Amino acid sequence: REWPLNENLSQQTISEEFVLYFLGTISISCTLLYTAIVKILKIYDNSQVTNALSTQVGTSETIRLLNKRLVHNLSNNDKDLKFKEWLAGLIDGDGCFQLSKKGYASLEITMDIRDERALQAVKNIYGGSIKLRSGVSALRYRLHSKKKLVDLINDVNGLIRNPVRLIQLNYICVNYDIALKYPEKLTLDNGWFSGFFDADGTVTIKSTDWQLSISASQKTSELLTPLVELFGGYVYIDRGGQGSFKWYVTKKEDILNLIEYFKKYPSRSAKNNRLHLIPKIYEFKDMKAHIAPSESLLAKSWNILINKWKNYE
Repeated sequence: REWPLNENLSQQTISEEFVLYFLGTISISCTLLYTAIVKILKIYDNSQVTNALSTQVGTSETIRLLNKRLVHNLSNNDKDLKFKEWLAGLIDGDGCFQLSKKGYASLEITMDIRDERALQAVKNIYGGSIKLRSGVSALRYRLHSKKKLVDLINDVNGLIRNPVRLIQLNYICVNYDIALKYPEKLTLDNGWFSGFFDADGTVTIKSTDWQLSISASQKTSELLTPLVELFGGYVYIDRGGQGSFKWYVTKKEDILNLIEYFKKYPSRSAKNNRLHLIPKIYEFKDMKAHIAPSESLLAKSWNILINKWKNYE
């Protein structure tokens, strides 16, 4: 029998997870199916796809196009959120929101010269400029276009966690009549730490016992304490860091768990090259390559690996 057309369809809420079930010989009215498809596509506001489906195409082809579009949009939304979370972490670590006395707002992010790729990722979306800082091996990204800055603020609003950065952002939000949002509790399902690590994190290996470590430093412990719960390690006052706090991880299990996190939320700085080498370093250490006879092929392979590490290759 034919499924009756619901005249109140336009008043119903159709979920993004719209599922059609075909049971036995039940058929669905093409009119109902087409109306549902058009309604879903309006949610995504994609006129090209909607117009394409206005032509005479088979039902199975229509469903295939719809499913492909839904998956594409959900995937893009996930990627967009990951990038925004990463950007918020980067700004919390290496960024600075500024507002002049005349009301002109800007954002600056300063990173090591090796990290041009990370800054370029920001520039590709929001515009701005990247310049070499005079006298130091560092790059500075600057964004002062009001329209683009407002776009960026709307993207990271609610994701910024650094109290200093929140105060800076609030001045601009008040100036631009934007409501400041506060972040939710940090979880493993969040790309913020990836950006924060690119800004204030380090990944090192001791030349004495070849122990790996991942760490991050801050003037206060507020941003570091939640990392202990999520990734392990501990926080201490770094005497060599002018009184700063440091989060420090050395356990193999914790570091490998961090590598799994970075697979989902990739680092965009040069440190990412070292992160990729960590599993191989553990593998070689298990084979005792670090203490193998200097003329052995195993020792030579270990030296090649360590040279890649030193050069961020």
